[in-house]
Order: sequence, then C-alpha cells, then structure tokens
Amino acid sequence: MNYKWINGKEGFEEAFKVRKVVFVEEQKVPGSMERDEFDEQAHHLLVFDNNIPIATGRLFYNGKYFKLGRICVLKQYRGMDIGRYLMKRLLEKAESEGIKRLDLDSQVSAIGFYRIFGFSEFGDVFDGAGIEHVSMVKLYD
Repeated sequence: MNYKWINGKEGFEEAFKVRKVVFVEEQKVPGSMERDEFDEQAHHLLVFDNNIPIATGRLFYNGKYFKLGRICVLKQYRGMDIGRYLMKRLLEKAESEGIKRLDLDSQVSAIGFYRIFGFSEFGDVFDGAGIEHVSMVKLYD
C-alpha cells in the first residue's frame, strides 16, 4: 500500500473515481453534490493498492478553519485498517502545516471511528445529502 498527495485539480480524477463509487453509487449521494468549490484548492490524499486507487480524503481551508472531508474507502477494502492509515496520513499533513484546529462533518455511523483520532462532536445532527451527519473537531495545543 502506498499513497500520494494531489493538490487541486492535478490528478484529482483518480480521487474522484473513488468518491464517486462510495458516495454516489453506494450511498446514493446526488452526483451534482459530490464536487464542490473546495476540490480545486484542497490537498487530496489518495491511497493505492497495487497502483489501484482504493481510498481518499481531503484537507482544505473553508475560509474559517481547516477541515477534513470526503474520507472514504472502497467497500472491498474496508475492515483492513486502510481508513486508519488514511486518517493518520491526513493528520500528519495537518500537523506538519501547524494547524491548531481541525474540523470534519462525520456521518453519524462513523462517529466512533473519528473519536479514535481525538475528534469530538459538537452541535446537532444535520442532514448532509440525505445522510445524518454531525460536526466534529480536534484541537491541538
């Protein structure tokens, strides 16, 4: 397993293919909602198995704070600690950038996963593309 960072549009289509399978095809998120204005400026992390993209996530600044998002692993690779591997790389990047606060919007079913990495929920549950989400934050000293 290896990984690479993609900045903005360069190489983004590989990351988008993974997102499309997980979010659009599997979770039925409308395709029109899967791309947004942050894709062009985000740092996208792409994880590969034998040169096949299998997981992705992004780190970006939304104008107020830094945020993780679009974190996903292809179904056939789940349960193999690839999500943990992905999160560790994303957090390393955030720490190397000196980020002191990191936010994400978690699907309710994934709250426990993000708690492992020091994230805590705040606010009310909200609808994100037809899926219940909650905001989470990790603060650094």
